[in-house]
Amino acid sequence: MQLVTRLLLRLGLAGLVMLILACVLTLFSVRQDIADEMQGSQRIGQLMTVLSELQQGESLEHHTLRIDQLNRSETFRHFHVTLLDDQGKRLTQKATAEPGSTLPWLNRFMAGDVGLSEYSLSVRRPGGSHVTLVLEPNPQPEISEAINSVWLQLALFSILVLVLVLALAYSVRHALSPLKEILAGITRIEDGDYDHPIPACATRELNQITNALNHLSAALTEQLTKQRDLLHRLQDVQEEERRQLAHDLHDEFGQLLTAIQVDASYLLKKTEGQSALQDCARAMYDNSSRILSQLKSLLVQLRPYGLQGDEEHHIALEQALRELIRQRQSRSDSELSYQLKVELYGAELPQRLSVAAYRIIQEALTNVLRHADATHVDIDVRVDKSAQSLVLRIADNGKGLPTSNIPDKPAKGLGLIGIKERVLANRGNLLMQSAHPNGLEISVSFPLC
Repeated sequence: MQLVTRLLLRLGLAGLVMLILACVLTLFSVRQDIADEMQGSQRIGQLMTVLSELQQGESLEHHTLRIDQLNRSETFRHFHVTLLDDQGKRLTQKATAEPGSTLPWLNRFMAGDVGLSEYSLSVRRPGGSHVTLVLEPNPQPEISEAINSVWLQLALFSILVLVLVLALAYSVRHALSPLKEILAGITRIEDGDYDHPIPACATRELNQITNALNHLSAALTEQLTKQRDLLHRLQDVQEEERRQLAHDLHDEFGQLLTAIQVDASYLLKKTEGQSALQDCARAMYDNSSRILSQLKSLLVQLRPYGLQGDEEHHIALEQALRELIRQRQSRSDSELSYQLKVELYGAELPQRLSVAAYRIIQEALTNVLRHADATHVDIDVRVDKSAQSLVLRIADNGKGLPTSNIPDKPAKGLGLIGIKERVLANRGNLLMQSAHPNGLEISVSFPLC
């Protein structure tokens, strides 16, 4: 149902209820007014009876008492009856002031310019005496009745407005309540969580937004899956190229360098006593040894120990990391200390995930060595059994990254881009934050299932 239709229906229902209530209250008010008018008519009839009896022989005190009773009646409307003797002396009681409106100007406005003159009627009594019956106008009951009617209408109108406002507020709040779910869904999409669709809602317009967002999530999920598959293929190709390059370097250059060393050793033996040739042969042997040592280091970087298994086998991640740390510590130009802690609890990691973890730590250590000006690095690798995830943490005490580069777009360097791609390809989460008291901390978590 459309939002406008829903609001109109609820407001119409609230207005209909208030209209029925107003009609009922108005009918009861009119019923009371009619009853007052009927009783007032009866009192006028009683007054006419008194007038007719004034000409008969009953005592004047009796008639005076009856007129006072009529005056005291709440339903005797519009005028007050006064009885005067033949000398003009009042026989009946004076009219008591009825409580009117608290606003005197309102009484004057309601009375208007109507003349409030008295009406006198001379009545002949038995025996020839005369009494005067005076009708004193009293518009206060009509004014009170009109004011009460106005107050009733204002009260009904106020209640109607209040009910409509409350109904409108409730309807809008109820109709727009799915916005909380929609906003939460948008937040999840911003955070990269596309697996939880937004539930459908009854409002057509909001449901269209929900369907569009769910369709967007599905499209993003499909694209993300394709991107991960592409990254997997690219990384597999990259690892295969590294494996092939390491194989070629080992088979070709390794044999050639070994042959050079053999030749240099032969020359050293055959040139005894010839210092110039001895020095040349010794230089050839030393240089080839250094090149061979650097070649072995390069081979380890291209295809570390423990990472040579096939795709379906598990690899020794801890051994590969310890060999990486040993090589970094053996460098004479490095003053960086390392602390490695591995807690896998016997978990068997897939080769692709182990390779990703190794390459991330390798790239992070390279960045620390090149850019951080750090003196110490902590490396933690552990399996979180409760969350079924592999967690990596690399923290240094260097100068860290600029504040603007930490959240989502770390830097323009290829190293951090490569880390981000490997995290994305393996459905991981990457967090980069300032280490305490200084430096940079990289935290990565990969799901194991």
